[in-house]
Amino acid sequence: MATSNNIIAICIATYNRPGLLASCLDSISKIDVPENYKTIIIVVDNDKEKSAENTFTKFAQCINFETHYYVEPDRGICSARNCLLDQALLYNASYIAFMDDDEQAHKKWLVNLIIGIEKYNCDVVVGPAIPFKGTSAPDTFVKDPKHPSGSKTRNISTANVLFNTRLITELNLRFDRYFDFIGCEDHDFFDRAKKLNVSAVWVDDAATFEAITPERNTRRYLMFRHFTGGINVVMRFRRHHSLIHAWFRYFPKSIGKFIGAIYTLLIAAFVSHSANFDKSIVKLSNGTGYLFGLMNIVFERYRY
Repeated sequence: MATSNNIIAICIATYNRPGLLASCLDSISKIDVPENYKTIIIVVDNDKEKSAENTFTKFAQCINFETHYYVEPDRGICSARNCLLDQALLYNASYIAFMDDDEQAHKKWLVNLIIGIEKYNCDVVVGPAIPFKGTSAPDTFVKDPKHPSGSKTRNISTANVLFNTRLITELNLRFDRYFDFIGCEDHDFFDRAKKLNVSAVWVDDAATFEAITPERNTRRYLMFRHFTGGINVVMRFRRHHSLIHAWFRYFPKSIGKFIGAIYTLLIAAFVSHSANFDKSIVKLSNGTGYLFGLMNIVFERYRY
């Protein structure tokens, strides 16, 4: 029987994406639930117009465990995530699982996350967030042989993570609202946790699947994602270091990206391989993003 010491809160922040949220909640309704744990779902809608309410109400009736819906009218991804943390504590959760509203969970997702956190006796476990096209996530997936369970993980995102609430109650961590509209707030959150000696481990069999919608399946989106990603990397570094330190660190990296982009573009021209062309776009976009971040030119991709 579950007690207040083993409650898992599945936390989802959403903003004006009811269709994707519907698929997300539908997948959660089908997951296996760990034995001896009470599982609850908390959805925080960052739209004051409550665009997710009807979707949540519909799927709450199909889910066999406790569900809760809240509105956080103060816009910003960190504001929504901090609301999720507060609500999870309100329900005495001992573990918090984050996934994004544009993802679907594998049937064994939560069970394997719990197995991982118990097996490795750690504070945080992270699983793969695998891109997929179409409407329904696959039942099977290929594990990355270079990243087996038990290995350390570098950048931790809220796309697929389970962590002990002691990060909130004892270490007083919250998402930094500096990143409200630019993103990478999750990487910053878990980077600060690691500096406080929080242990984090990769679990290769606890998968979520990120929906690649048609508008995301374009080179324009690829450019934008890696361009803003480059900005975010620099802004995250600048949040905790001086601007001079940031220039010394990321200006050479930017030049390296441009050189790499030219090299892969030449390969693409001679080999006629679209994958090499895409790699060139990624490097060029990343390097440009580094420069924009160093010059404090920021694109607030999450404001709208």
